[in-house]
Amino acid sequence: MSSSLRGLIPIGHKHIRLSILQKGNMLGMAENKAEWAKNLNLPKGGANIFFAGCGYEFMRYAEGLMRAMKAANKVGIGIEKMIGLSNAFSKIGVDLTSVGAKLSAAWREDHYTRVLVSAVSVLRKLGVEIGYMHEDEPCCGSPMYYSGFVEDYAENANRNYEIFKSFGVKKLIGLVPACTVSLRNLYPKYVKGYDLEVHHFFEIVLQRLRETDIKLRLNEKLIITYHDPCQSSRYLNIIDEPREIINRIEGLELKEPKPEQCRQWSTCCGGGGLETINPRLSERMGIRRMEELLATGATTIATNCPACMMQLRSAARKLKAKVKVIDLIEIIDNALE
Repeated sequence: MSSSLRGLIPIGHKHIRLSILQKGNMLGMAENKAEWAKNLNLPKGGANIFFAGCGYEFMRYAEGLMRAMKAANKVGIGIEKMIGLSNAFSKIGVDLTSVGAKLSAAWREDHYTRVLVSAVSVLRKLGVEIGYMHEDEPCCGSPMYYSGFVEDYAENANRNYEIFKSFGVKKLIGLVPACTVSLRNLYPKYVKGYDLEVHHFFEIVLQRLRETDIKLRLNEKLIITYHDPCQSSRYLNIIDEPREIINRIEGLELKEPKPEQCRQWSTCCGGGGLETINPRLSERMGIRRMEELLATGATTIATNCPACMMQLRSAARKLKAKVKVIDLIEIIDNALE
């Protein structure tokens, strides 16, 4: 990217770029991303790898930071000042981002780690053998691509490919929609000879359900509506898979929004990066989407994206809505008990 164009990139996206390049995650956290898996006995490496993605691994920290950023923005402290303060502290050896993120997450329920654990549980119950790269799992780099840092993204993709090959990886099972799009659709454009097989989690789950006679059942009836993440429906075409899985679960009823508000036409919730450059617009979009989902009358909103889950939970709090926001993976895990 030319120096003249770099001046047009919002400071929030520049910060994300540096965080990925320097710390290996979009928040710039000095944290072991594999902490969630320490008691799961997942083998390190292998041909069939579960790619957790730093979205689920770090979103518990991002949620607290985003709430703090929105509060600061309302009193005139923009993201530029907050990032400037963080950079100033880093020069004297104080990791303000990590400290602030951990403090903000300490007293909140961790919805995101629970999804990762449930995902591993589901795959094991369905007989899918997986490995995990633990602390060596790289960031896919997709936020850099969408921010316009294509050269950095391409270099990161090639480095990651070499890391995957060094661990003997042949197939990746992606969980975060944006990560899966990156690994499946974008890497082949920038990595010569890219030969990794990439599937989304729902594709693997549905394949195993079709191959076996495994039944899914909830102990209590649950009425849900499903929010299609933009990356899933628009770029992966993962639309029918979650719905077929839902329809296979005894005791689960799906209520869809209007046809122009779901599937490939699903309204964006305003997450996935917009929060860092225009938090007010992001909030308005989240509230609009929440109102559409509430209109279905469902008592639970299911989705499959950490950014969407954060946005929808925030919108529900703003509207004081008595609705639960949950990842569909947790419902599947419960139905397989």
